[in-house]
Amino acid sequence: MKLELDTKEKGFYGIMLVGGMASLIEGTLAHGFAVHYIFPGTVLNIAATFLGGLLGFILKDILRISRGLKPYSPIYNDGMVLGAFMGALIGTLFQIALSATGANILVGSLAGCCCGAMGGAMLDEYVSPILHLLQENASEGELSFFSRLFPQKSQ
Repeated sequence: MKLELDTKEKGFYGIMLVGGMASLIEGTLAHGFAVHYIFPGTVLNIAATFLGGLLGFILKDILRISRGLKPYSPIYNDGMVLGAFMGALIGTLFQIALSATGANILVGSLAGCCCGAMGGAMLDEYVSPILHLLQENASEGELSFFSRLFPQKSQ
């Protein structure tokens, strides 16, 4: 039996990894190396993902209701999780690049995670169908998305 993670699970573990590493780097630079710095970063990143996703879905529903559409009910939340992962990664790297002393690296991760989850929640209804379509095409043995974009010349 082969255990394979789906996109949302990979993104979730990526969010925890980025938060843990950001917290470990910041704690190590401030107080010396200790493994117990990892746990607060992972928990805070998951909390920032939840808050950003919640705000994103509330904002999305407000915008949909104001246009006369019915509220969106998220099923898969792939967009929110992938947005949070990319936001956490970019926020951490951005804060590392800007900070001369390594301060507030976790804050950059949290802000990026929250903003990424909010943006991903806004696009959630488009991300999940695209991912499922790509997954179905790959399982049926059809040409991949990139091979359709860049066809090879046959000789």
